[in-house]
Amino acid sequence: MISSREIKEKAREFGVPESTIERDYAQNWLLKYLSSLNMALKGGTGIKKLYISNYRFSDDLDFTLLEQMDENTLSALVKKAVTQAREESGINFRDEVESIKTESGFRNTVYFHLLQRAAGTPISIRVDFTSPDYEQILLKIEQRRIFHPYSDECNFLVKAYSLEEIMAEKIRSLFERTRPRDLYDVWFLDPKVKRSKVLAILPKKFEIRGVKFDLSSLEERKNDFANAWEKSLGHQIKDLPDFDRVYEVVVEQLKLLGQWFSQSHTPK
Repeated sequence: MISSREIKEKAREFGVPESTIERDYAQNWLLKYLSSLNMALKGGTGIKKLYISNYRFSDDLDFTLLEQMDENTLSALVKKAVTQAREESGINFRDEVESIKTESGFRNTVYFHLLQRAAGTPISIRVDFTSPDYEQILLKIEQRRIFHPYSDECNFLVKAYSLEEIMAEKIRSLFERTRPRDLYDVWFLDPKVKRSKVLAILPKKFEIRGVKFDLSSLEERKNDFANAWEKSLGHQIKDLPDFDRVYEVVVEQLKLLGQWFSQSHTPK
């Protein structure tokens, strides 16, 4: 386990709270023992830990299951991973793991204490699992090596979405929910992905969930995104870009995308 000094140094280096570093570090050790399960990492955590090491930090671990699992089986596997991570890393993961069924699958919440927080409120890591009958993976699953920017050794491979599939789901998410991280992710990823691959799967991604590409719905929620911008992302990134700049760029991107989208299959 790394020292309190290293956590403080990393927090200064990345310009985020110490708790963000603690969670990121613990996520890696937990992920090491979850990575053997038949599922693919996705979302912001997948971007940060497997593709772009200087990306924003993420609070949760998000997976799509590659086979059907029931809640009890999955919960038992998560508890086993927690025990293994605790034994190898020295992190004080708690035995208690909360498990609930969600609309899209299952959610487990893991708690841990690290260093100076040992006597205080535990830090949580939410682990979301999307069922295979709720989501379809349309591009090839990648095998990526974890980024572990800490002094102890934590080296392993993870099954994950391609960057283009993450991008496609992030675009869809803008029309499903109001979370500033989706706006940030689409803005940041746009110049880094192969657009042809994103476009090839985007109509199907919308169709799977019955989501409509309606730019006016996004514009109606501009103030909601703006009001949550700092609170949602301020602890995840050192230099948070100006909301209005990001929003305007994304809307322009989506206008161009909408022109193409209207000529392709749009779900009713």
